[in-house]
Amino acid sequence: MAETVVEKSVVLIDAQNVYGGWKAYCNSNGVQEKIDYAKLVKKLSEGTNLLRAYFYDGIPESIPKNKKNFFDALQHHGIQLRTKILKTRTYTCPKCGSTELKDVQKGVDVSLATDILRHAWQNTCEVCIVVSGDEDYKDAIECAKDKGIRVIVASFKRSLSAELRNVDKVILLDDIFDDIKMTKQ
Repeated sequence: MAETVVEKSVVLIDAQNVYGGWKAYCNSNGVQEKIDYAKLVKKLSEGTNLLRAYFYDGIPESIPKNKKNFFDALQHHGIQLRTKILKTRTYTCPKCGSTELKDVQKGVDVSLATDILRHAWQNTCEVCIVVSGDEDYKDAIECAKDKGIRVIVASFKRSLSAELRNVDKVILLDDIFDDIKMTKQ
């Protein structure tokens, strides 16, 4: 009898894209729920041998206590953090000329794209699950597919760019909302 080989997978979560999609989904459906990232990783990696899950986010130099607790919880569930320090930029309003300082993410998308390529080139997995609808990952995804990696994109419908629909599989997080929301305690 032939032995069943289970594909190794990695899950790469773009925090900003997922949060924006989740917030829009909750607003448009009149619900106030939080996402349970451990449930999300488990659901998306069903039927595979999960090698690793990563969470990509921008953080301030001084991390607030609630964010630190959130990161600790992610790590407790085996989700590795990939963070970049937020950069402060000055923005000028084109209409009134007023200026304000804003924190922006820099390097987070590049870090995620690099990990897509790293896993593809090092042959560490057969399935790469990208939790984002951001078109910035299109080229890295295409390169991974060229190396024989099966790519699954998981995104909220409103956050999914047209460029990322040409992958091996798309999972709409809208459709698995009840499976990945935090359970009330």
